[in-house]
Formats: sequence, structure tokens, C-alpha cells
Amino acid sequence: MSRTLEKPKTRTAASPEAPGRKKETGRDLVEQIVVAFILAFLIRGFEAEAFVIPTGSMAPTLYGQHKEVTCRQCGELFAVNAAEEAETNRAGRPGQMVNSATCPNCRFRVTNLSELPSFKGDRILVMKFLYNLPPWLGGRAPARWDVVVFHYPEEPETNYIKRLIGLPGELLRIYYGNILTKSPSSNEPFRIQRKPLPQQQAMQQLVWDDSHRPKAFADRPEWNRWGAKSDAWKETGASTFKTSTNGDRGKDSWSELQYRNYVPDPAQWEAALTGKPIPGGPRATLITDFYGYNSGATSDARSDASGWFQPHWVGDLTVSARFLAKAGTGGKVRLELVEGGVAHRCVVDLETGEAILSRDGKALSNPVPTLLRADGKSHDVAFANVDDRLTLWVDGKTPFGDGITFETDPEKHLSPTAADLVPVTIAFQHADLEVSGLVLKRDIYYTQDPGYSDYSGLSVPWPAGSGDPEKKIAETFDLLADPTKFAVLGELKWKDYPIEPGRYMMMGDNSPRSKDSRGWSQGDAHGYYDTLRDIRVEPWSKPEDRSTWEVPESLLIGKAFFVYWPHGVPMWPNIKLGRDFRIPFRPYVERMKWIR
Repeated sequence: MSRTLEKPKTRTAASPEAPGRKKETGRDLVEQIVVAFILAFLIRGFEAEAFVIPTGSMAPTLYGQHKEVTCRQCGELFAVNAAEEAETNRAGRPGQMVNSATCPNCRFRVTNLSELPSFKGDRILVMKFLYNLPPWLGGRAPARWDVVVFHYPEEPETNYIKRLIGLPGELLRIYYGNILTKSPSSNEPFRIQRKPLPQQQAMQQLVWDDSHRPKAFADRPEWNRWGAKSDAWKETGASTFKTSTNGDRGKDSWSELQYRNYVPDPAQWEAALTGKPIPGGPRATLITDFYGYNSGATSDARSDASGWFQPHWVGDLTVSARFLAKAGTGGKVRLELVEGGVAHRCVVDLETGEAILSRDGKALSNPVPTLLRADGKSHDVAFANVDDRLTLWVDGKTPFGDGITFETDPEKHLSPTAADLVPVTIAFQHADLEVSGLVLKRDIYYTQDPGYSDYSGLSVPWPAGSGDPEKKIAETFDLLADPTKFAVLGELKWKDYPIEPGRYMMMGDNSPRSKDSRGWSQGDAHGYYDTLRDIRVEPWSKPEDRSTWEVPESLLIGKAFFVYWPHGVPMWPNIKLGRDFRIPFRPYVERMKWIR
């Protein structure tokens, strides 16, 4: 039997993690019958329990109640939070409908979403025995980056799901969106905590998929995000670039294909949609922690500013593409990612297939053989600079293992420079090469406090106060186009969390909108007033039992390991039997997955 992660009867008015219980619908009944057969096979033979994700605090890894939107401009499919639609206020009235959202790929504001169904959160399986069994029976201790279900310390009757970030007996620091730790008694410096590659890939956020370009800008090539300085690169099809036999071929210099983050603001979108001259033209901006999942609004206004202000600069990037080098031609290809003005490079000799990694002009590795070479075959390649580690994938294999790490000053992070406005470059030298399917993603940025900007105490001149939302958004983009305004990021302070033995720290992947360890209080130790039930809840622990951010080990339930039923996907003829119920539908096999 599925059990939701929330505890409806003890929900407080300020608890977005615990929405009220919803009445079962016809769709729920049909879906539960369908998934019963799946559950019978999955949980037979071991102790597991099924849960339903109620909110979006773990997006994009796990979805709570949401809508799935196909952008009408670029065709990108994305999810947007719809948990508020399921909530009821104290008067018993339903929550407001989500009616618009911003595409994370092209930033088009998609409207008229109220007719789209809202899907219940992911149904997941949780291993309850893993942390309690001895090692010889397959058990193990909770590990950093596990996705864990636990009893919410302030209300132990309520279950939460988060990612385990902090371990017992360490001092944890959040700085520039990264997680760093050290021993509280050690004089050693803080060390960045690098994600295992499966978790790193699962937590990535889309920046740009070049195969999904907006229709309104199709005849405006100056807005193409990938472009070359010379005719050495030719675009031969949608998101397909080929090295030219003219141009720079035969020279010893590198011929570069570069990415610029051209994001139209609302006024520019309006001009493009109406065929008018676009005010201001394209301007490259810094890449930030924008979440399309958090961009939902109840209005249709294209200039709704709330979903646009996600301002934290993110320099940890991953670029991927398909490479095809003509057999027997040789040459070299270079992939480059810039962070804080520093170039991180992977150079591959297409004759031998050997690759070498470097940072700021200094080699970090010896040449290592890869599958990428001039053999006339297509190869899927990805290159990442994440958590102070360079990783290369070629056809799903990692020739440098998890990657080559490098150390940076843990107390002085780099600020963005003009070079960060061209954060990605693909270059060739003497090569007959075709590149297609270019996709750019970013790493998660952990904010120091949920719901607040890390930059609030710095002198970054963000547009403030009331006024024209379109103007404020345009001013924000102008600011992001001028990295010199971000020199003050060198003054950004960190936030430390000491964790006692037998305690853990939990955070959501949707860092700006997650009610997690960073924002808890001590309602368990001081009591609180439950406005929904109109009663006072007495404390069950003492203030000295834990710091607000700690989760005692005794409250852990288990490790989430599989999404067995995301939701049913409506199919033709898509008959509407209720606001959120469509028939027929099929299992969403594409999102059934192991939880990383």
C-alpha cells in the first residue's frame, strides 16, 4: 500500500512539505490497480515500502505534484511545480491553478496551462533494512548523497525525503553553491565534497539543447547560441556543424565554435513573436541557477518576474555532443569550459584517440586512449567541469575514471569574468569533423538559505522595489551581461553547520525551494501551534538534543532506490473524465528509474 511522505493530520500552515490529504480520484484507483502488478514483483523477497512524493523539493531527481509542459516555441518538455493546486486553505477552498511557466531551455513563457492535468508525485520504493543490517548481509551505514526517507524532527509523524549531505562528526560548509567539509578539531582546510558520477549526472539541470531552438527566432541567426568566428565551421542542418575545407583548414591555429548564453527577456520575446525589431539585440549573460520547475505562476503574464529572478552564477558545466570525424583524416579536437576566467580543456588527437586534460594551460594528466578518433563513426562525447573535477565520457565510458581532480582555495572562490560570457568552446585543428546534438547542462547550486539569495548582503545592484516587471527583468539581464558587477562575489561569506555524532544533515536537490535542514526550527523542543487543527503541539525533545539542522539517526527510515510509477501518460483520444484524469494512458516507462 502506498503511503505519502506527508502527515496530513499534523500539517501546519507553514509546512509546504505536508499538503493536506486529497480525495481519491478515478485516475488514482486505475493507476493503483495497474501498479499493483509491478509492486508484486518488485518488493517480493525483500523488505521495502512504497511512498508518494508530495512536493518538488527533490526536483529534478524526483517530482512532486506537477504539470508536464511542452514549450510551444522550442518543443522542450519540462515539468513545473503544481503542488499548490492540490492544497486547500483554511476555508476549504482549493488551491490556485498554475496557468503559466517559463521554459528552462528558451525562456518562452508558456501560458494557458490550467487545462493541462496535474500529475501526482513520483511513487517510489524505499529499502527500510539497508541501514540496519550488518555488512555481511548487505547492510551499510548511511552515505553522503543517498536519497533518504526520514521522520521530520519537528513532527516525527511526518515523513520527509531529502538527499543526505552532512555526516556525523563533521563541520559542513555551504560556499558558492558547493558543499565542503572538514573535521571540527582539525587544522586542515575544508575540502569540496564531489558527487559520485551517477549522482552528478542525475542532478544536472538543462541550460540549452541546441536541437530545440525557438521558432520565433528561426530567421534571426544573430540569436543562435552556437556560432563561429570564421567560415571554418558551417551549419549544415539543425544543430549540426561541419568543419569547412575552406576557412581555416590547414592552419596551425584552432578554429572555434563558441557558445554564448543569449536569453531573450520578455520585451524581446514580445517583439520576436510579433515580427517587430528586437530591442537591444542579443546580449550574452552569465549562466545562473534557473529552475523551470519553480517558474509556475497563476497568471498568464509573460513578464511575471517571480520565475525569472534566480540569479546565482553557476560555473560548473557539462557539454555533450555527437562527433563524427572522417576516416583517415586525423587532426585534433578541443573541448573547453571556462569558470572564473580559467579555461578547462580536453584535447583529443583524432589519429591516435589519445586525450589529455588541462587547467589554465597546465596539464592535469598524461595522454589516455579513448574511443574518439577519425574512424568515420559517430561517438557520443561529454566533458564536465564539476566540483573541481574534469570528467570525459566517450560512448558512455570514462577513460579518466571518475575524472581528474584539482584543488582551489576553499576560502576564496573565483568571480566571473568577461571570458565567462563565452563559457563553452569546441575547436578543431586539421580535422574533417561533424558535430551535432549539442547540449549544455549545469550543476546544482546549493543556496545557504532556502528562499533567499546568497547575494542579498552584497552590493550587486539588482533591480528592487515595485515597478514595471518587464523593465526589472531586462535590468537583471543587463546586469548578468556585465561580469564586472560581480567582482563583489569575492566578499561572499560561507555558512557553517557543525554536525554532532549520530546526526545527519539533509537538503533537497531543488535548493531554492526546499524546506530542509537549512530552514528548520526546534518545534520538537519548544512546541508549536498547529493552526490547521487549532491546538498546541507539546515538545517531545529537549533543546540540547539536536541543532535545528540535524536529523538524529534514529529518525532515518531508509534509502529511496527506485521510481516504480511516475504517473500515467495520457494517450489518444485523451478523453477527459475530470480535471486531472485522462484515459487511456500508458505507463511512463521513460521515467521509471533507479534513484541516484
